[in-house]
Amino acid sequence: MSPSLPILWRIKRLYVRFMLAFIGHGLAKACRSDQQIQKEIASLPDGFTFSMSVMPRGPSLYMKKSEGRIKPGRKNSDTKPDVDIQFKHLAHAFSTLSFQEGTTEAFARERMVVDGDLPASMKLVRCFERLEVVTLPKFIGRKIMRHYPDISLKEKLEGALQIYLGVFAGFVMGVFVR
Repeated sequence: MSPSLPILWRIKRLYVRFMLAFIGHGLAKACRSDQQIQKEIASLPDGFTFSMSVMPRGPSLYMKKSEGRIKPGRKNSDTKPDVDIQFKHLAHAFSTLSFQEGTTEAFARERMVVDGDLPASMKLVRCFERLEVVTLPKFIGRKIMRHYPDISLKEKLEGALQIYLGVFAGFVMGVFVR
């Protein structure tokens, strides 16, 4: 990184990179522990890939479904992902990933581009929303979601604990190091 880049921009970039890694590990763990996410992922074909990135060459996340589960991976430049979600600017990714605005609101305001299989992208959105419901406090979730579903405290705490432990284990084991 250039020393001339403002420190705030660097912090935002680091935060977005961390959150994309968190989403990757969280989704991978939730795919094994959350029935609603399992159902959505099960309907996607093996070999399904998706990426989420910041234009033009910002932080990114790449996931692939294999053996019935979705896992973080590395993007192969030769193949295009089945669903490619791109934030148009780091500031847009930061505002979405710091829960200042919801994913659907960011899409409606044209802060991101979704390219690829539309039904599959809707499944991913439902997975992301479920991940938000389980891992975020209700007061944050209600602020960024159109409809906050009913979820028992027990289900929320158990799900959040499993996902946070899975994310922590993923970071410690270095599965998603870039």
